[in-house]
Amino acid sequence: MTDLNNRCDELMAIVGPEHIRTGDGDVEQYAVDGMTPKAVVFPKDTQQVSDVVTCANLKSLAVIPFGSGTKMAAGHPPKRLDMVISTARLNRMVDVDTDNLTFTVEAGVKFRDIQARLATEEDRCYLPLEDLETETEAFICSERSHSGCFMPLDPPFATSATIGGILASNSTGPRRLLYGLPRDILTGIRFVTPDGAIVGTGGKTVKNVSGYDFSKLMIGSAGSLGVLCEMTLRLLPLPERMETILVSFDSFKNTSAFVEAILDAQLLPAAVEVMNKRAFEGFKNNKSDFVPGHYAVAVALETYGEAVDRMKLEMLGIAKDFEAEDSIVFSEDGHRLFWHSMGNLQASMADRFPGMITAKLNYQISDWKNIIQFTDDTLSSNLLEYTLLCHAGNGGCTINFLLDGDDTAASERAVSTIGLLLEQTCKANGNLVVQTAPTNLKKDLPLWGKPRFDFPVMERIKNQLDPKGIMSPGCFVGGL
Repeated sequence: MTDLNNRCDELMAIVGPEHIRTGDGDVEQYAVDGMTPKAVVFPKDTQQVSDVVTCANLKSLAVIPFGSGTKMAAGHPPKRLDMVISTARLNRMVDVDTDNLTFTVEAGVKFRDIQARLATEEDRCYLPLEDLETETEAFICSERSHSGCFMPLDPPFATSATIGGILASNSTGPRRLLYGLPRDILTGIRFVTPDGAIVGTGGKTVKNVSGYDFSKLMIGSAGSLGVLCEMTLRLLPLPERMETILVSFDSFKNTSAFVEAILDAQLLPAAVEVMNKRAFEGFKNNKSDFVPGHYAVAVALETYGEAVDRMKLEMLGIAKDFEAEDSIVFSEDGHRLFWHSMGNLQASMADRFPGMITAKLNYQISDWKNIIQFTDDTLSSNLLEYTLLCHAGNGGCTINFLLDGDDTAASERAVSTIGLLLEQTCKANGNLVVQTAPTNLKKDLPLWGKPRFDFPVMERIKNQLDPKGIMSPGCFVGGL
């Protein structure tokens, strides 16, 4: 504390006295796993972040970057915590270049604000294939439902998460099936290293990286290698039409057969999501008459109108072939609301179940049926209440163990079950990550799954970039 007190005057000179908090009532909301920082600093730009980190590095003060806090429950509790660097004032949309479908933004901007801004930006037309030969440069799609852009990411906590937190945690959702991962749309980045240096790599063009690609290195680094400040990403035109097909099944046999038929067909859904009944019932703003069976499958269709109509007709026919119990179609606003509710499932469940544990499983895509069946059987036999969301076609699923925090026996069963799930995913050449858990249970959980062959490389990179161990110390894989 003495070292930090000695540095407070310097920090105030950097960000201004009104942009640093040190009082008990002002810093408690920035606690990480029950550990409260001694100071919270709010820099306004990359240079100020650099100056603050340099100041911390000189006295080996432990620093954790903080966006909106939606990902702070992940990982090990920090070994120490002196200062939080908030990105709340890094909130500028630096460059919106819809002509070239790129977008540069600071780390503290919320994902919802980015999408709202982009949706109002006119861009080139999203046309059916036969219209691409139009020679008139001034051609305008006057009948289009949408004429803006969007960032092709589909993260949970979309309402509150910041773009910096999304990239730092490599956060993705169901529509990665069509649009890919954060690394696929990131073209440039600026960040501050643990010694305070400002590093910029990449830019607005795709083929602009030579040597080691730091842009990709920072994705998923969880604040362990530096502070993300600014990033440039690719955009896509908004789809002409967006619809969701929701189908109910009573047996997993028919559920999986329906999903396999879709994935084997010459179709391009944006997402194919398998959920259990408890997950569907947990969606907020669900006002439909749809009646889920033990399982429901949601298929997102996002492209031009004729393709949506064709895929919808074919998929509903496939659903009948596999004895679907019920089906419904959501269009436009209903489509957006449905996937928004799915993305907020974890947040809404956490409000009701304070002891909740969230685990994300990954595995070979070909093993998805075995993993989901094993998961469902194991959790049911252990008398655990849970929600299950499987990103079919992506090789991943998310499970929320719905625990009230006071039932010690249920918490112990959940911890034991997670160990079994880890073993099963490892057999399928995958792993498991615990995304959220009560602090008192973390010591008993495989928070980052089993160490992989690349851990020694990660350790060397961490030691090279952060020899003093000041960035998110102990939080990352293997206690890095």
